[in-house]
Amino acid sequence: MTSEFIVLGGAEEIGANSTYLNLNETGFIVDAGLHPQKRDRNALPHYNYIEYKPTDAFVLTHAHTDHLGGVPYMMKFNPHVRMIATRPTRDLCEVMLQNTVKLLRREAPDDIPKDTLSLYDYTVLERMNMLVEGYRYEENITVTGSHGLSDVQVRLYDAGHILGSASVLFTVEGKTVLHTGDIQFTKQDLLPGASLPRHHVDALIMECTNGATEHALTRDEEKQRLADFINMVSDRGGSVLMPTFALGKTQEVLKLLHSLMQAGKIPTLPIYSGGMSRKISSIYDRYCYAVPRVQPGFELTDIPQRDIIWEELYTGDYFREPSIVVASSGMMNVGSTSFLMVQRWMRTPNFGIAFTGWLDPNSPGYELLHSPKNESFIFAGRKAKRKCDVEKFRFSAHATREDLIGFVLDVKPKKLFLIHGDTEACESIGAQILQELPQTKVCIPQLGKSYTLFD
Repeated sequence: MTSEFIVLGGAEEIGANSTYLNLNETGFIVDAGLHPQKRDRNALPHYNYIEYKPTDAFVLTHAHTDHLGGVPYMMKFNPHVRMIATRPTRDLCEVMLQNTVKLLRREAPDDIPKDTLSLYDYTVLERMNMLVEGYRYEENITVTGSHGLSDVQVRLYDAGHILGSASVLFTVEGKTVLHTGDIQFTKQDLLPGASLPRHHVDALIMECTNGATEHALTRDEEKQRLADFINMVSDRGGSVLMPTFALGKTQEVLKLLHSLMQAGKIPTLPIYSGGMSRKISSIYDRYCYAVPRVQPGFELTDIPQRDIIWEELYTGDYFREPSIVVASSGMMNVGSTSFLMVQRWMRTPNFGIAFTGWLDPNSPGYELLHSPKNESFIFAGRKAKRKCDVEKFRFSAHATREDLIGFVLDVKPKKLFLIHGDTEACESIGAQILQELPQTKVCIPQLGKSYTLFD
C-alpha cells in the first residue's frame, strides 16, 4: 500500500505550514500557511514537490494565518480538491483571508509569480463558505480518491488550540495516521483543552512548538503575575497595552481580564478592543454552545468593551485614564494597530506593555521586549527609546513539552514525525521519545523529502 508523507512548508520552523499525505493513492494536503515574517519564495508552501502526485482533498486544521494564509495559493495549483474543515474554521476563513489579502498586497513576495496569487481576491473569498465543507467534531467523513485504491476515513477531533481547531485521524486499510495540527491539552480560559483518542496509531505527525521549553510557572501563577503588573501600572495612573493575535489570543485574553476583574484581582478598568478581532469574537459567540467550552454559553459580548478608533490611536481616552487596550498584532507587525499605538505608548513612563504570545525574533515586538529601558534601540529599522515598562507573560495555546511527550507515550506510534517547531524543539522531543519508546521510529522531516508512513 502506498503511504507517503512530505512536508511542503514548516519543516523545523513555524512557517508556511503545509503537509502532504498519499494514502493508498488518495492524496491529502493538510493546511496551507503563509509564513508570519518571510516575504520571499519560502513565504508560501512548495507545491512543486507534489506536482505529479494525487491530490484529492485538502484538510484545514484551523484558521491561523500560518496554516490558512496560503489556501488561495494552494487552490491555484489544486483547483479540484475537496476542502474539509470544522464548521467554526470554515466560518473564520473569510475574515482571516481578507486580512491576508491586505497583507500580501502590502508585502507581496518578490519571487513568486503574480498569476499564482490571483485568487487572493475579495470576490473569491466571499465564497469560501461555499467551497469549504464544514463538519462537527468526530463526524465520519469518507474520501474517495480519483485514483485511490480504497476509501479513506477522516475524523476531526477537538485540538483545544483555538475555536474550531482540529486534529485529523486518517484510517485506510486498517492503518491509522493522526495529524495533531496545533494542539493544547491544558484548559485555557475559554477552551477546555484537546479531546483526542488515546489509542495506538501507526503514524503520528505532531507539532512541537514548545518541545524545548520547560514551564517554570503554572497558568494560575502567570495570571497572578499579569494581575500584579496591571495593578502596578494602573496604581500609578497608567494604562496597559496588550498586543495580541486577533484570532484566539484576543478572545482568551478578554475572558482572562474579565475573570480577573470579576474576582477583584484587578480594578474594573475600561477595556478597549476593535478591528478584525471583534468580527472573530462574534464567531466565537456564535458557537458558544455548539463546541466544547469551559463555560458553555458565555459570550464575549458580555464583556464591556470600548472601541479602538483608528483616527484616535494617539489621542484616545486611554491616555487620560487607566485602561487596558487589547490590540493586534501580537508581534507588533509594521502598520498594525499595536505598532502604531506603541509609538506614543513607549514614551510614556507610567504606562506598561504586556506581551502574551509568541514573538518571532525578527519582529518589532521582539525588539521592543528585549530593549533596554531609557536607552536607544532599533525598533523596526528606526532608532527609538522606551520609557515604559514591558513584560512577557506565558499563556500559550500550544501543548507543553510534558503533555506532548505524555501523549506520544499513550498512543505509542510505530512512526513519529515531528513538525511545527524549531530544530531544538524537534530534537528535544525526539530524543526523549527514543529513550522512552525505543521501538518507535522518530523522524524530523526535511522540506520536500518523501517519507514512508507505514512499513
